[in-house]
Amino acid sequence: MKPWLFWAGISFIIGGTISLALNYGVEGALSMAEDLTGYAIGWMAVGAVFIVYSLIKSKKGKKE
Repeated sequence: MKPWLFWAGISFIIGGTISLALNYGVEGALSMAEDLTGYAIGWMAVGAVFIVYSLIKSKKGKKE
């Protein structure tokens, strides 16, 4: 397993979660330019892909 890819995935998920929490914690209404929900969910999805990819690679490397 490439540990840097796994930990990069973890950091993307944490960053996306924090961004989403900050976005939902705002009291006023956000404009379209200020709404970052899609970006936050995207970063979490990228993090999940990194983690799954690194786990698949690590399992594949152990079989050989």
